Amino acid sequence: MRNLYVSILILLCLLAYCPRSASSQGTAKAFSSSEVSADLGPCSALITVTGADSKPIFAAKMTTRIQYGPLGMKRLDLEAYTGSDGQLRITNLPESLKKPMYIHITKDELGEMVEFNPKLRCHATFSVQLR
Repeated sequence: MRNLYVSILILLCLLAYCPRSASSQGTAKAFSSSEVSADLGPCSALITVTGADSKPIFAAKMTTRIQYGPLGMKRLDLEAYTGSDGQLRITNLPESLKKPMYIHITKDELGEMVEFNPKLRCHATFSVQLR
């Protein structure tokens, strides 16, 4: 009898932690705007990536290195991809940086770079066109 209870308990635990299929979770949310957090401050950057035809680019790769702290000794590398709308938001960026923060956006062999300066604009918006 005890083995039956243990088996039922194991089965319930497996069902609770078993990943659900994409159709039950809603695929629309999986491909909407992407967001990554630096957890370093109140600033943010919204990047919209389009192609030469001005259509949004899905899965464009964004990489950046944030140098912060005393003398810019601490580093944080971020990497994320744009959503189906071609947008990516980087949140919780620091208010002041010792060195400039360059955001690199690439897709296949195309690439662009933008500079984020929180002293000029804490909540910046960038439109990047990959050609």
